[in-house]
Amino acid sequence: MRRRLSVSSYRLTRRRLLIALAASPLLAACGASKPEPPTPAPTPRAGDTAAEPAPPIGARAPAGVQDAVPHPYRLELPAIDVDIPVVELGWHPATDVEGQIFSEWDVAEYAAGWHKNSALPGAGGNVVMSGHNNILGAVFRELDQLKRGDEAVVWSGGKRYTYTVDRVMVVPETHAKPEQRIANARWIGPFDDDRLTLVSCWPRNDNTHRIIVVAHLAGEAQAQAAN
Repeated sequence: MRRRLSVSSYRLTRRRLLIALAASPLLAACGASKPEPPTPAPTPRAGDTAAEPAPPIGARAPAGVQDAVPHPYRLELPAIDVDIPVVELGWHPATDVEGQIFSEWDVAEYAAGWHKNSALPGAGGNVVMSGHNNILGAVFRELDQLKRGDEAVVWSGGKRYTYTVDRVMVVPETHAKPEQRIANARWIGPFDDDRLTLVSCWPRNDNTHRIIVVAHLAGEAQAQAAN
């Protein structure tokens, strides 16, 4: 059954995450073909080719509502039957066990969260979204089923932007060295090309690693008005 979540069902919660790498979603594999296993993450290269209520899922919102939503409001991952609302996410100050203050991301419940310091679709740069993998909707539970060539569709400003999955990666997080976490964080930072990055915890019943999906905009022709 296709996963659909009403906008009224999402709530924002706060979960401790390093600002370096907030939890995010990924794409899925197609049909009966066996998904390719996630590959270790290569080190990203410099220049590598970085609220209003959402409308009801499955129906076009009035033009005035769509125009009033400045951030992405819907995410579709057809290969894994995901069709969910997107909400804007920010961060808040928190204190660790040693009394050090750090920035902690808010996390979306029953929705994907668009990081408000990331790019908007079609504007150039890295559009970053995160989501839970095993609680509060588990909207990104199936990200490890995505494979290269799968599609991700983002709705923003009344337009439909189609991205093609390029990489599916799993990186250590809980027991990772600081250098590894810094490398992880670069994937949700700025890039010059039009890309979508989805992030979540991994494996499905734990959070020791992060799964990162990178997709690139299929082309200008794919940014078209909604039907």
